[in-house]
Amino acid sequence: MTASLTALAEELTRRGLVASPEIEDTFVYGLARFDAIDAEVMLNVDPEPEEQEGEPEPAALADLAQRVLSTPTAEWKVLLDRVASEIEEAVESDEVIETADLRDDLVLRSVIVFIDAVLLSFDAPKQFPDSSVLVQLDADLAFEAVEVEPDEDDEEGVESIKFSTVEELVRRLSM
Repeated sequence: MTASLTALAEELTRRGLVASPEIEDTFVYGLARFDAIDAEVMLNVDPEPEEQEGEPEPAALADLAQRVLSTPTAEWKVLLDRVASEIEEAVESDEVIETADLRDDLVLRSVIVFIDAVLLSFDAPKQFPDSSVLVQLDADLAFEAVEVEPDEDDEEGVESIKFSTVEELVRRLSM
């Protein structure tokens, strides 16, 4: 297993996708350039050996990673429109506090590549400040699903309060 992860890390480096890949448990990760947004994101490549009959080829995983990282800007905008539309339809009847366009609020945080799918993780700080927007694509990078999931580090039953000034915080603490 370690040999196949090492081979995967070397393949990602050879292609210039990840400069300094790290190996952890059953996956390889590192910062990678996402062309459509002209920014670095965390790339995780998980060969899912427990799900496969044989060892997945590092080249096949690197191919999929390379395809998603080099998504053309026009296709990326179509995907963002689809994600925003799906979410907007789902929350249509709910009261919306923030009226900012979700397309402008979505910030890609990480890309997780599996042998047969890709998972994109977004922050949407205005619309969903305590959640992540997860988008699943198939191996052809076609949209499959979207989910808004509460962040794991938020403890159930604990209320988060934000203060705009230190004075406001001090006033609240002295109550």
